[in-house]
Amino acid sequence: MTILAEHVQAYLERIRPERSPVMVEMEELAERERVPIVHWETGRMLAALCRAMDPVVLEVGTAIGYSTLHMAEQLERGRVVTLERDPERAAQARDFLSRAGVAERVELVEGDARETIQRVEGPFDFLFVDATKAEYRDYIELAEPKLTERALLVVDNLLMSGEVALPENAETFWSDDSLVAARALNAELLTSERWLGTVLPVGDGVGLAARRG
Repeated sequence: MTILAEHVQAYLERIRPERSPVMVEMEELAERERVPIVHWETGRMLAALCRAMDPVVLEVGTAIGYSTLHMAEQLERGRVVTLERDPERAAQARDFLSRAGVAERVELVEGDARETIQRVEGPFDFLFVDATKAEYRDYIELAEPKLTERALLVVDNLLMSGEVALPENAETFWSDDSLVAARALNAELLTSERWLGTVLPVGDGVGLAARRG
């Protein structure tokens, strides 16, 4: 299930510009091995934000480094600190990022993000979360003390193929824990006193929020 009408999704796919050979290789690997990566539109949004802000980014969930590459390509003085628990995925990400020529802008930290967030040094201007869905709130709460006063938060998969909008007893692809966590975070972003947020139908649903300070 997609969150957009099929003809709209097909249109957006048709107008995508050509990607670099490394990025295409990453997309093909993700499709072949069912590696979860962000939709291209989400990656492009991350890239545009990084181009505008040139931030120091904390990314929770590297996988093979697809979203990392979108961001790192647009940085000048900024950098990405990205956290990944799977050693095999981390090794793949390092290889891709090196071949794409952005390795010097990326620090990849291995381990459980709930532990590594506490060890990395901030401050960070931008927090991107795309890891274990039921742990999203943990990641954000752990990262908040390391964020700048006006930091930006982006969270992926908050619409979960549109399944967050289905009745609670509906048959779904996503787990109950993930859906409960997404619904709770969506509501929190829209009512939070700490964040000024919204949920956008981009990719698989993106939460976008600015820290209120």
